[in-house]
Amino acid sequence: MRPLLLCMLIGMAAGCNLQQEKPAITAKDTSYRALGNYCLEEIARLKEQQMQMTKVVRLNGVTDSVKTKEGIALETLFRPLMDADISKTSLSDAYSRDTIADQLGADTTFIFLSKGKQTRPYQLILDVDKQGYIKTAHATSHTSNLVYEYRQEVFYERNKQLRVITYQKIVFMKPENMEVQTFFHPSTHKI
Repeated sequence: MRPLLLCMLIGMAAGCNLQQEKPAITAKDTSYRALGNYCLEEIARLKEQQMQMTKVVRLNGVTDSVKTKEGIALETLFRPLMDADISKTSLSDAYSRDTIADQLGADTTFIFLSKGKQTRPYQLILDVDKQGYIKTAHATSHTSNLVYEYRQEVFYERNKQLRVITYQKIVFMKPENMEVQTFFHPSTHKI
């Protein structure tokens, strides 16, 4: 009976030690790879600064544009870039990474390229300044099979523009080309 009790106590002590060795869970990933969090911060910043937007939409060669001050649709505009977030644990080994440092030490370019089947995003290029803020983000995605072809290119330049180009073709249907380009302008509205 004593050896069994001793084994149970040792097991419980070892279990307690294992629990202490687990790393603490971090609140949110603030690295440049966490595009979801980055985009939420950008949306909040753009709303706070009351940026004006000019949105140009091209659908199969037909163009329309609109100017607005409202930041209500920013979440929808940024969704394709948020979907290019590669900070997820499940994607930790899905991408190769190349780093190109500016010779003057100002900016660094990070290039993430899918190692295999991961196609959303297939490639992600981030220009990051020396403080760790993203200056530009460029994500490309694609899917292709016998029935369906889809390509998307997303480009964001901080304080200037967000461009999403999408091509979609479904068998027996006419292909669709759509480009949504949003330009951001400082507000002339005085508070």
